[in-house]
Amino acid sequence: MLSNFPSRGTGLSATATAPATARLSSSQLAKRQKQAGGVRRLSIAPTNGGSSANSSEDARTQSEAYYHQTWARLLEALDHIFANAAVGTSVEVLYRGVESLCRADKGRALWANLRKRLDDQAREVAGVLQTQSTGPAEAVAQAWGLWSTQLGLVRNIFFYLDRSYLLATGQPAIVETGLGMFKTYVVLDEQIGPALLADVAEGFVANRRAAAGAGPATVPGGVLRDVVKMMAVLGVYGTALHPRLVAGARAYYAGVAAAQAATPVSEYLALVTAATAFESEQALAFGLERATRTEAVAIVKDELVRKPVAELLARGFDDLIDDDDVASLTTLHGLLTELDEAGPLMAAWTAYIRREGQFLVSDPKRDGEMVGALLAFKDKLDKILTAAFGRDDALENALREAFGFFINKRQSVPAEMIAKHIDGMLRVANKEMDDTQLERAMDKVLVLFRFIQGKDVFEAFYKKDLAKRLLLNKSASTDAERSMLARLKTECGTGFTQKLEGMFKDIELSKDFMGSYKQTKYGREGEGEGEAPIDLYVNVLSQAFWPTYPDVPVVLPGYMATALESFKAFYLAKQTGRKLMWRHSLGHCILRADLPRGRKELSVSVFQTAVLLLFNDVADGKALYYADIKAATGLPDRELARTLQSLACGKVRVLSKDPRGRDVAPTDRFAVNLKFQDKAFRLHINQIQLKETPEENKDTHEQVMRDRQYEIQACIIRILKSRKSIKHVELIQQTIEQTKNRGTLDLGDIKKNIEKLIEKEYMERTAPDTYVYVA
Repeated sequence: MLSNFPSRGTGLSATATAPATARLSSSQLAKRQKQAGGVRRLSIAPTNGGSSANSSEDARTQSEAYYHQTWARLLEALDHIFANAAVGTSVEVLYRGVESLCRADKGRALWANLRKRLDDQAREVAGVLQTQSTGPAEAVAQAWGLWSTQLGLVRNIFFYLDRSYLLATGQPAIVETGLGMFKTYVVLDEQIGPALLADVAEGFVANRRAAAGAGPATVPGGVLRDVVKMMAVLGVYGTALHPRLVAGARAYYAGVAAAQAATPVSEYLALVTAATAFESEQALAFGLERATRTEAVAIVKDELVRKPVAELLARGFDDLIDDDDVASLTTLHGLLTELDEAGPLMAAWTAYIRREGQFLVSDPKRDGEMVGALLAFKDKLDKILTAAFGRDDALENALREAFGFFINKRQSVPAEMIAKHIDGMLRVANKEMDDTQLERAMDKVLVLFRFIQGKDVFEAFYKKDLAKRLLLNKSASTDAERSMLARLKTECGTGFTQKLEGMFKDIELSKDFMGSYKQTKYGREGEGEGEAPIDLYVNVLSQAFWPTYPDVPVVLPGYMATALESFKAFYLAKQTGRKLMWRHSLGHCILRADLPRGRKELSVSVFQTAVLLLFNDVADGKALYYADIKAATGLPDRELARTLQSLACGKVRVLSKDPRGRDVAPTDRFAVNLKFQDKAFRLHINQIQLKETPEENKDTHEQVMRDRQYEIQACIIRILKSRKSIKHVELIQQTIEQTKNRGTLDLGDIKKNIEKLIEKEYMERTAPDTYVYVA
């Protein structure tokens, strides 16, 4: 009965492998023969009839009585083996009996009896197992272990039969036959087999639940190992066990995916990682074949990642990026790449960049913070791209395309903001960065510059800001200025930086002119009373290189005007055929002021200088009306109001205004502020001049649009010259393509310029949709 089987809770013992390893080697057989009386020797008898004694012995050996007697002893031994009892007869004696029967040509009968006894025993084992109501896996594993041990003992006794008769006749060996009987009557039994497979499959599922802390294991680990090994030995692992284990894994992880649908993505990905590791470890621990282990791991990724990938990305991909969760993003990227699901990841990545980037550039109230926010955003994405995505080429290309998409949504605004950001970096007021940091910052902002399409807008604002930095001596470093210029030249070519390089050249030439001027005529300029010392410095600018500045009329004090005329005469004597025009809007002066509470140096604009010097001729405390100042300086109302506001309403108030207030009115009166005091000796009052006004900004944009019209016309003519004749649609497409780096063109502007060129007779329409170049 099965209840008499010894307990086997820890797997197969060494004897359980006897069916595969218990065959005696030639050395072991020789040893046993020696113990039994030495090696048998072959005696050659004479051919004259032989010995009568030997004939009698052969007759006894082959007699039926001897056969039945020997089989009875063997059968008794088999009964003891299958009853788990000690075999009374020596195994050596039993072995010799088998050998004798085989030598007497009784191998066939002996094998028939032995096979029948094995068959009966296998049926008996199956019958016992069929009566078991619970734990089929444990019961079968116990029966398998005992059966394997018993087969090993049987084979040791009948070894000679195995190696002589069965081998010679090509029949299955004893162990092979016994395993086949166990497979047929137990494993493939219609009652035992399905129950066994169901119990084992549930055991592996229970192990998964136990690993997740959701319940205990239902089948001991040793039992599972023994059953898996049994299935492999019997050759039914791939056809019977593998499909059940795979089906159980798929059903389990499909349930896990549904149950964890609301779990945060970072925790969910950690669960996926733990599940894949568990499946590999479980397969190794229980001896599962490679195919099962591989498919189980694949099922985890399929059910938990591939199938719910869209919902998974929608649920938490943005949060992972916002939280800089590099570990989770690395796991996600690895899983989706392995599953060939990189497409959804790239779509989510692109959508995130577009959405977040558009938020950064869409609000006009945050324009001043735009570039800093974009640089921080780009740094964040680059870190994730490198640390989490391994610089994946597809994701890197998606990053560039997404940046190019959103950064040009507001047409020219990002280009303007980038130019102003660079202006802030290169100004003398920038004390936050050393040279190395400044170089690195320029490289980063240049990355943003590559994305913008409105490079003509950038050029206009950059040139305007560069002019102020050069003319007002506000550049932090000449080397940094030239380094930035070299970067722009590399990116956009010589044509883009030609005017900017011309500006630097004018500054250098101006230094030479001033050196020559001071050598020939340096000192006091002016006539009569009130003449004052002047240290004059003039920048001579080529109109083609510099921004267009308005000609603001201003009446300068006599000695200042005389000094300017002196330099003009010197310059025209050196440069014949040229015309010199003064542009005072960007001029500045250093005034030495003896104020009631101490001497100061005031850094002011030319317009501020003209106003302040009026108070030299006014008694202390006496006020000048707005109308008086306007008549004396000749400044327009807009410039005069802005100038007076900077002197009387700003941070440094060297003038006082009556009545008080932040705005300047034509009825206001102004006087020297007798109570003014400041700890600093050098005071700067020209910030308003440096700060761009809305009017200047508008003028710059309008100038860009005017220049863009000329560029469109030039582009159209170049295309027509090369093609001679072209269709309307193709002309539009090529014009957009060739000017896209300068800015986004409006289709209506292109059509208007085509009509203008037709009116100017540069081209003509030969058909409703065809144009030709007119030489």
